[in-house]
Amino acid sequence: MKRYEVKPQSEGSLIPNFCTGRALLQLAAVIELIVVVLSLASTAGNEAVQLRFVSLSLFLQWIALCNAAVLCAAQRWLKLAQVGIVFFTCWGLLLLVTMALSIIAWYLDQSFGLGVPLGDTPWPFTIRNLLISGIVSLLLLRYFWERHQWQEQSRAEAEARYLALQARIRPHFLFNSLNSLAELIGSQPGRAEEMVVDLADLFRVSLDSRQRLVTLREEIDVVKGYLRIEEVRLGGKLLVNWEITAEAMDAELPRLILQPLVENAVHHGVSRLRARGMLHVIGRREGSYLVVDVENPVPPQEAAPHTEGTGTAVNNIAQRIKLIYGDRAKLILGQDHGEFGPFFRARLRLPFVQHSPDRNLEPGEAA
Repeated sequence: MKRYEVKPQSEGSLIPNFCTGRALLQLAAVIELIVVVLSLASTAGNEAVQLRFVSLSLFLQWIALCNAAVLCAAQRWLKLAQVGIVFFTCWGLLLLVTMALSIIAWYLDQSFGLGVPLGDTPWPFTIRNLLISGIVSLLLLRYFWERHQWQEQSRAEAEARYLALQARIRPHFLFNSLNSLAELIGSQPGRAEEMVVDLADLFRVSLDSRQRLVTLREEIDVVKGYLRIEEVRLGGKLLVNWEITAEAMDAELPRLILQPLVENAVHHGVSRLRARGMLHVIGRREGSYLVVDVENPVPPQEAAPHTEGTGTAVNNIAQRIKLIYGDRAKLILGQDHGEFGPFFRARLRLPFVQHSPDRNLEPGEAA
């Protein structure tokens, strides 16, 4: 079974990704606000203020974009370093770029006679820019540092919550599986042995906490292992209809998110019927979402009594998809009427992300 890990998108990143257009636009807007403040602080006449605004805007935007280009180029290596090293490396790079551009600006003014009062030598102008750049960049990097620490803390809390939720589902699954096994040992010991093997395989998957997202194809393999256990217990009573599109098979979804829904459909639906019962598992893509339905017939009023569930599995699934996808994912439960009578549907609606072999995709970090 092919597996892959999901990593936080911002893991190891102290500074924003200045290789993206959005970050560059935000940087340009911040620099322009600084230019406006510096221009308004001037006590010169209107023409001088306008000239100061234009020259400051061109010069500071030039410095900002060059700094962004340097940080974009260095991003690959900065990701490999510790946060403290990244902090001081970025600060040093920003100062070097500012110094180089200040000297270049002074010589351009001298060569082309732009009329900007930059002084007789480049060093007073350069030193002033270095002091301003050093203070401003230090404050910005400090802000990025605090934001990075907050993101790491939030991610760690989400990780702990997710692992606690995943651990909570295992006793629930074990209890139901052992009940099924106990019913079979006395009557069909040979098939009970096969069931133990399937049960061991299922628990090997459920105890593997290294992977968070798997493909729908991998999750279906787990579900089929569980259904083999139930088919041994229920005999020919359980029928399963799979309607999964080829595109949906490679879509990502959280591990052990479909199996509890199928388990509920078997225990609260098919197992209480006197005759055969058809379980439908339907998966397809709807726009930018993956939709998976698990449908089971609703037992009649005179069906065998059963103990009402505690809702552990359903609540667990709802909380896990909330941690991973936020408000973009939904778990919808409800009863409907079809051609063969009433049925119960559990619908998972998740953002559609198709697995790519060269992409490593965590809680709070939706794909």
